[in-house]
Amino acid sequence: MDYTAPILNSTIRDNLLLNRILDGISDICLRHHKRLLVLSAIAAVLAIAGASLLTFDPDLLNLIPQKNKEVNDFKKVLLQMGTIDYHIVVLKIPTGQDASQYDSLIEGIGKRYEASPLIENVTYRIPNPFELVDKVLPRALLFLDAKDLNRVAMKLTDESIRESVSRSRSILQTPQAFAMKDLVRYDPFNLLPIFLDRFRSAGSGFKVDLSGGYYESVDHTTLLIIAKPRKAAQNLPFTRSIMLDAARIESEAVKEFKQQSPDVVLPEIRYTGGYAIAFDDSELIKSDIIANVLFSFFGVLLLFIYAFRRPASLIYAGIPMALGLALTFGVAGVVYGKLSSASAGFAALLAGLGIDFITVMYGRYVDERNRGAEMPDAIRTMVRTTLPGVFIAAITTAGTFYAFLATDFRGMTQLGFLTGTGIILFLLCIMFLLPALIVMTERGMRGRAPKLYLHSFGSERLVDYSVAQPGKVIVFWILFLAAAGAMATRVRFSDNIQDLRANDNRGIIMQQELTKKFGQSFDFMMYVVEGKNLETTLEKTYSAARDLDELVKQKKIASYQSITTFIPPEKQQREVIETLRQGQNGPFSFPRVSATFRDALAKNGFRPEVYDSYLDLFRQTLSPTSPVSLSNTGDETITKLTSRYLKKTPDGYMSVIFLYPATGVWQRELPPGLAVFAKQHPQDILTGVNLVSETLRNIIHADAVRSTILGFIAVLTLMALSFRKLITTLLSFVPFCAGAIAMFGFMALLKLEFNFMNIFVGLMIIGVATDYAIYMLQRYLENRESFPEAASETGKAVVMAALTAIVGYGSFAFSHYPGLRSIGYASTFGIFFSAMAAITLLPAILTLRKKPL
Repeated sequence: MDYTAPILNSTIRDNLLLNRILDGISDICLRHHKRLLVLSAIAAVLAIAGASLLTFDPDLLNLIPQKNKEVNDFKKVLLQMGTIDYHIVVLKIPTGQDASQYDSLIEGIGKRYEASPLIENVTYRIPNPFELVDKVLPRALLFLDAKDLNRVAMKLTDESIRESVSRSRSILQTPQAFAMKDLVRYDPFNLLPIFLDRFRSAGSGFKVDLSGGYYESVDHTTLLIIAKPRKAAQNLPFTRSIMLDAARIESEAVKEFKQQSPDVVLPEIRYTGGYAIAFDDSELIKSDIIANVLFSFFGVLLLFIYAFRRPASLIYAGIPMALGLALTFGVAGVVYGKLSSASAGFAALLAGLGIDFITVMYGRYVDERNRGAEMPDAIRTMVRTTLPGVFIAAITTAGTFYAFLATDFRGMTQLGFLTGTGIILFLLCIMFLLPALIVMTERGMRGRAPKLYLHSFGSERLVDYSVAQPGKVIVFWILFLAAAGAMATRVRFSDNIQDLRANDNRGIIMQQELTKKFGQSFDFMMYVVEGKNLETTLEKTYSAARDLDELVKQKKIASYQSITTFIPPEKQQREVIETLRQGQNGPFSFPRVSATFRDALAKNGFRPEVYDSYLDLFRQTLSPTSPVSLSNTGDETITKLTSRYLKKTPDGYMSVIFLYPATGVWQRELPPGLAVFAKQHPQDILTGVNLVSETLRNIIHADAVRSTILGFIAVLTLMALSFRKLITTLLSFVPFCAGAIAMFGFMALLKLEFNFMNIFVGLMIIGVATDYAIYMLQRYLENRESFPEAASETGKAVVMAALTAIVGYGSFAFSHYPGLRSIGYASTFGIFFSAMAAITLLPAILTLRKKPL
């Protein structure tokens, strides 16, 4: 058999200069194989040194485009606000157990998080309004608007005051009297429901049972502890520290709880939020990378030894492949320093692609030796007849990956550059190291003839039938591709970013459960205003809030949360102050309220003097003198809550309003009212994961189209320069076109969708598919008359090359991530059908062709 690839054309093939260069390479490998091995060892050491400089970029935000306004706005808010992510501890109460049994466990976990230097603040206990009476009550009415103030006036009529006191007496006569005594003492006018309604209306539909004092689901099965870490979840080393600290806190708190309550069944403690999700993602990515590299590396080695049936073939495949990978990692360390997790998959691709060239080169050597040639002659023939074609194949494949440099995504540009560069480095290893290894092993055999063999994997029968019955084969392919093309029209594109997330990420699973139990509090957009000073920033926030109130009334959004929830506008507060002043002789008359209240107390059996201190505070409530502000809230709890909405920045202040969707989850398109609102405030920022996802969708689609066109043009140009004939150039794309159509058809048949990751797979297989065409076309060009008999020998190399490529690309099919799995499935289909077309359809076309190429 004869494994050859195209020399540039018939003129170049006869070019003496080229032959001299190729013979020179052969002589170097034959005469100086030991020196080449030493140089390879030195290169490996240098490569390892370069690779030691390599680190993984922990910030996932650095992977996305850096020159897009929508993306940069989102990043800006994340960076300025510190983080919008929370670390959420979930306690799942065992069936049949009372949640109150776990109060001490919640306290133990919560206090340990408060003491952690990694945590900015923790929320696990619902603030008891009665503990804040002396600080909040004097300014309480300033948090209300005119509508709520009218409700307060109704509560302070003489009749309502008497009803409230009578209600208090009834409460104290119930079995729950002990638990309700604070309510009777600190809310004798029953004003608390007005304030609860006020804050609940801005709660994004957050469903929580307030009776237990902790964040408990209404079905009493789940308790939450919400911590805000000091750094963003995208900082993976910090996220890892958070999760390690969480494990320590859980262990210590559970141990303490078991000592205090040995008979109580322990709850299941789970984690969600940005940190748990990012941590699980990083662990899954790491395991995927290791699995892909190991599967690809050892998979192709096992395939290689099975195909050639010779232990020495492991040396010929393994050492050049290991050196090529090491050199590529070394280049990555020197050129990039930091490597994104998304681009680390280049090693698996290289393992599958690089072995192709070794297969073709070594296959030709096996062929020459089986024909009776001595080792030196077989080496020279292998280099002279096969290396030029391998060179062209490597350049075309590298060119398709270099097309990824046209994308705006750092992960894809790194993947393209490193895979393309790695293929070139593989070529150099195969050019010099492979022949040197063959010389070393066979000279060490001391005259024993090696056993040389290459498994056909059934390709011989397919090729022989194709050249014997070309018409039938072509008709079959026409019918098959017509059917596949019809099916391909059903392939859809999934633009849902969530479809790319790992299905078994525990943080995501837990978040979905919480969304069902507590409402849609975890899905929000952000409307951001900025100002040079605090007053300007707050005024812009209040102005935006007034417009958002209309959207809430129109049900365009469910609700919003902002600094206005805790610090109302100064103008509104002054209106409240004026209303209270004007009502001093009417609904807000303290002397009347006090007299009626004391009289009602006496008639209902209470001692009026018990409420003296409360009435002193309530006198201030009805006659506030100045608005409440950030500086005079007088309570640490309120100050902590406001930190989520307002931040001091290097340029002034940033205020964030969190918007919650009326439909429970933000859709791809903004509600019309909110879109109009955003256009009316162009100086401000409306951002969120949904808007960034939409932007990324558009960028990725444009990048995929641009990169594929560039890659196609690059390969087409190289093919034209190589063959210098239009018909030959076009024939080199037959396997790719057939493979791509069949791939689309099978994706539709198996209901696989295109997505943001596998949309690039067409570009990735262009170089691979055209390589297969190159090998078959060269065999035809060498001897058209003997092609029908010799095509099966080249078919073996094509099948072997396809199998190794499938091992490399197909390893992604075992990924935890649907997006990566889809790359594995799609590329396997594309490569398989491209190889089948190269060994059946293309030989059939060449056999029927009457004129020489």
